[in-house]
Amino acid sequence: MPPDYSRGLVERSERPSPAAVVLALAVPFIFLHAHYQPSVSAGPVNADLTDFAILAAVVAAFVSGLREGFGPLRGNRRVWGPLVTFCLVLLASLGWARHLDPSYGLKDHLVSALKFVEYAFLAAAAPLALRRSVDRRVFFWLVILWSTFLTLIAVLQFLGLVNEFKGRRPEQREPSYIGVHDLGAFSGAALSLGFASLLLRLRRREGPWAALTGAFGIAIAAALDSVGGMIVTALAGIALVRRRGPIALGRIATVIAICALVTLGAVTLRGSAIKAFLRFLGVSAAAKQETQIQTYAQRTLLAYIGVEIWIHHPVLGVGWQESELPHGFEPYLARARARFPNAAPQSFPSKAHTWGVQNGIVQTLSDLGIVGGLLLLLIVLATLRLFIRVAARGPPELVWESVAGTGWLIFALAVFTGSGLLPGLPVDALLWLSVGLAVALHNSLTAPR
Repeated sequence: MPPDYSRGLVERSERPSPAAVVLALAVPFIFLHAHYQPSVSAGPVNADLTDFAILAAVVAAFVSGLREGFGPLRGNRRVWGPLVTFCLVLLASLGWARHLDPSYGLKDHLVSALKFVEYAFLAAAAPLALRRSVDRRVFFWLVILWSTFLTLIAVLQFLGLVNEFKGRRPEQREPSYIGVHDLGAFSGAALSLGFASLLLRLRRREGPWAALTGAFGIAIAAALDSVGGMIVTALAGIALVRRRGPIALGRIATVIAICALVTLGAVTLRGSAIKAFLRFLGVSAAAKQETQIQTYAQRTLLAYIGVEIWIHHPVLGVGWQESELPHGFEPYLARARARFPNAAPQSFPSKAHTWGVQNGIVQTLSDLGIVGGLLLLLIVLATLRLFIRVAARGPPELVWESVAGTGWLIFALAVFTGSGLLPGLPVDALLWLSVGLAVALHNSLTAPR
């Protein structure tokens, strides 16, 4: 008989720390599109509510460190070493980008690089703010509540009752107030909490709620990268829990059913894009040149250009965001047009439409070379190692959090491949928060009881 993980859980009356409350309250501002935020500018520097929310969370975590100690940041060198080095390489890459391209705007790209590094501070803030289970509980609740709000807005947009970025466009995939890819990633964070509750038989009030709002959010965003992340998250969750003991077939069937229904909904909304991609591949009909940009066809050719850039600059790449500038991509346009003759002409990058690589893994290689790619891989592997260790050795509460956190990491990586190595994206925040969460859980596992 499958073990009942709800036994032995003790409800605590402790209050969450101020740092945990600040980090939780920062969630709605961090996971909100810049289009809906007021901002202030000073020269090339632009700051919005997200920047101030991250600043507040980092300062609160630092104050927590002064009061309770910075022990949560000690150790875990396999995480912090690659992460710090990755950020330093990213900043240093501005130098060789300018060396390769005299027209490279050093000041503007320095600001955007610092914006990306700013989000990485969330990885260090999380272990300081989320030291205890009660701290993480309030944080998870804010994630679920904000996911519910974003999903509700997306549903209203789908019904034609609320405007999205381009006005009212009902009965299609919707971005809510965050963007379609980031809505898929953030909804995935909520769904991961729901999957963990289902698989572990934890009788938590937030479990069904998280599963429902997360599933609806992914389906209505219809970003296939997040759909892929959902499937991998479900398989990873089953594998992690299965190591602790048998899982009731009914619970596995429920998780599979959720994945099937969400996939069906997303594929239905993306049917035309999928058919266009099959035409692009020459699968569904005789190939002919497209007259309009087709999402997946364009992403394929942009990734091809990114790989070409990396092949010709394998060690350090061309520098931060140089791959989206004419000096970076123009040498490979002719080869890309010959390789993809049926793609719409406007799908290719140009001085008027730079587009970028639009794949975070490929762009990391093209911009930062194999050095940046290996550092990112080390960060991911070290984070995953912590989650697996906690899931294998921790008590039920930590197992639940580690299964959910593994889903956060998977969703962040999945959507990262569909967006890019770009500053200011909510998916960046999800990636670094998953890293910090892994460290926090590992600290709780190894801390004296």
